[in-house]
Amino acid sequence: MCLNIPNGGMVGHTVDVEATVVACKAAKEAIKMIFDVLDQVGGIFVVTVDHGNAEDMVKMNKKGEHDVDKEGNVQILTSHTLPVS
Repeated sequence: MCLNIPNGGMVGHTVDVEATVVACKAAKEAIKMIFDVLDQVGGIFVVTVDHGNAEDMVKMNKKGEHDVDKEGNVQILTSHTLPVS
């Protein structure tokens, strides 16, 4: 079986923190249900990822601080993030 559980990353693009928390919790519950069933039948679970947006919703400057515009507003990040190796 192949499943795609995109909740956190997809909702993260909206930069709506509350909705992203709900989406991450939903993904966590779904994964727990899958683990429980796999445990019962002796299955295995392989996880792959491409990028995330739930964990990185604001632009960062080279100092690792939130990037701000001329008025001091934090700059949101709606584009895809890069995986960290």
